[in-house]
Amino acid sequence: MTRTQSVGTDAVADAVQEFFQPLLASLRASGDAIAPLFDSPAVTSEEVLRASRPFAFDVLQDPHTVGAGFVVSPGLLTDETYLLAWWQGDDKGRIPESAALVQSTDYSRQEWFRTALRTGRSHVTGPYIDYVCTDEFVLTLTVPVIRAGRTLGVMGVDVLAETIERALVDVFREAHATLVNHHDRAVLSGDPRIFAGEPVDRQDYRSAVPCTDLPFTILT
Repeated sequence: MTRTQSVGTDAVADAVQEFFQPLLASLRASGDAIAPLFDSPAVTSEEVLRASRPFAFDVLQDPHTVGAGFVVSPGLLTDETYLLAWWQGDDKGRIPESAALVQSTDYSRQEWFRTALRTGRSHVTGPYIDYVCTDEFVLTLTVPVIRAGRTLGVMGVDVLAETIERALVDVFREAHATLVNHHDRAVLSGDPRIFAGEPVDRQDYRSAVPCTDLPFTILT
């Protein structure tokens, strides 16, 4: 029996959800656990670092991840305007203060931060070259941390684009499919001529199926 294209697309969609949703669920749980810290009228950067560290380490137990942490909304701390409580790598080291300083000046304007807080929903940014942490193509998954209507920041995790490709490329090849983000740039593709981050023309494909609760579209 010949498999129809719709069955192939369903299989691809399921594979995408199975990769991303556990990571997002872990971020939501971590954010919910951190949020009560801000019930205090005075919260310091050291308190946030101490509270965030075990949750970031828990997220980093997933072998797909390369960095994770909590990024505070500017102005909520008593001693710092900005704070990236972020850890990365096999040794789970915190990003250097020099890198944090570069990023802190504008992280509130970064897509991974502002989109999650503006929409109140999880978001996936990328693939893009992460010059602060890895110097590689990554996707950053973020969920807003909100308590009593107050936006506290985002819980996030970085995943290498090549990690996603290794996990999903087989099913994309079988379906002759390409996954694009909301900027119509490739996340991964079953076509070996298309690389992560490249612009993709939807008119080259017959169908476009949005991924539920993710800013992606499956093109076939």
